[in-house]
Amino acid sequence: MAGTKHLLGAGSAIAIIALSATQAMAVEGGIGAYFMGTRDTFAGIVPPPGTYLSFSYDNLQGDVDGLSVGGIPIRADTDLTLNLLRIGITQSFAGDLWGGTPAVNVTVPIVDISLKYTAVTPPLAGANIDDGSSGFGDIIVTPIVGWHRDKLHYSTGMSVYMPTGDYDTATVDLAARTVDAVSNSKNVWSFQPFVAATWLDSSTGFEASGAASLLFSTKNSATDYQTAPALQLEGAVVQRLRSGWGVGLTGYYYQQLDDDSGTGAEQTRAALGAESLKARVAGIGPIVTFSGGEMFGGDVSLKMKYVSEFNAKRRFESDVVSVNLTIAY
Repeated sequence: MAGTKHLLGAGSAIAIIALSATQAMAVEGGIGAYFMGTRDTFAGIVPPPGTYLSFSYDNLQGDVDGLSVGGIPIRADTDLTLNLLRIGITQSFAGDLWGGTPAVNVTVPIVDISLKYTAVTPPLAGANIDDGSSGFGDIIVTPIVGWHRDKLHYSTGMSVYMPTGDYDTATVDLAARTVDAVSNSKNVWSFQPFVAATWLDSSTGFEASGAASLLFSTKNSATDYQTAPALQLEGAVVQRLRSGWGVGLTGYYYQQLDDDSGTGAEQTRAALGAESLKARVAGIGPIVTFSGGEMFGGDVSLKMKYVSEFNAKRRFESDVVSVNLTIAY
């Protein structure tokens, strides 16, 4: 079984470095600001003082029967392909803050998105739309403080999502029968306070982690669309082996607490014939971890998982494959 110090180092940094996440869209657009499932293993652990680099790749394949993108309501069977690369750096400090270990993470997302659907309303009815975008997304900054009590580790903090990516409202070319609606940014500020906890028995390799967070976003002034606050619950159970490998199960649940509002939301409700735009989704799947080895002079941890979403309403229901590599210095 890998040592406690190593487990609390590179491995636990994954839970901080990938806190942030982002897509080019929102629940206005079918996906929230936060990439669900990011807080899984070591969710409650702030690692020992040091510098931690993370590289995460996520592939998401999803579909939804109606949404609003770039100010245009879409009533169609819509397919999304998202490739997301997240580059993060976490600095954990030696000082004491409220009796805990302080740290801060900055993550830069790079997105590549493809949105495909067949228009069902005039003047583009019947047109096969293939829209997409790629580039830098919205940068996220996450200050966090963590505490350790024997096998119990817990933390709290807040992720701030800044609208730094490129954003444009939708444009329609009737002659070419095309739509340009997808952007790299959500064009809003989002704030996500969270609490997380991890029970880790380093002698047996057993871990149980969980996190709860709320996501608040400002109004998208370009589309007059206010995405309602949402509750996110996430967790993972992992059994680690002496070889450094671990296997387990991870899952999450997302639920908007109110209906979306603003002119953009009202137009979307009318176009979809929907009474409410309140969104929800759940997901579950296997996870594999590895802690051990070195790369570029640092300790390495690896995490791979597959999550299948279900029970989605008013947001994409997706299959997600994720790989994360973290290097601790």
